Amino acid sequence: MSTSSKTKNLSNENVIFDFLKGIIISIIISLGLIVLFALSLKWLDLAEKLIVPITFAIKYISVIVGSLFAVKGESKGLLKGALFGLIYSLSSFLIFSILAKTFIFDLTSLLDLVSSILLGALIGIIKVNRTN
Repeated sequence: MSTSSKTKNLSNENVIFDFLKGIIISIIISLGLIVLFALSLKWLDLAEKLIVPITFAIKYISVIVGSLFAVKGESKGLLKGALFGLIYSLSSFLIFSILAKTFIFDLTSLLDLVSSILLGALIGIIKVNRTN
């Protein structure tokens, strides 16, 4: 195996490791903030119309932080960030669906998916350009 292909394999392994690290961090942040939010609902009298925006904000925070860990390197920030947003959104949908014991993919889920992809892409672009 040539030095070039060894370097490429290590680079691919690093990308996968960075993505996994970002996903795990994002899911932990999401779970933690959702639990805190759920506990706060017991004591606070929040209007029901605030629940969806707050859960979206929690997911956006998770995508931003996770993307900062996942997107590395000097190129392909858009692609890496969008891919991260997609993987995070699908992972969180699966995990939260399992926890809720219901799998409902509706308009809100679609909006969550698209917005996570777009936000991940944006953060990827910013991260790659700030690195240079």
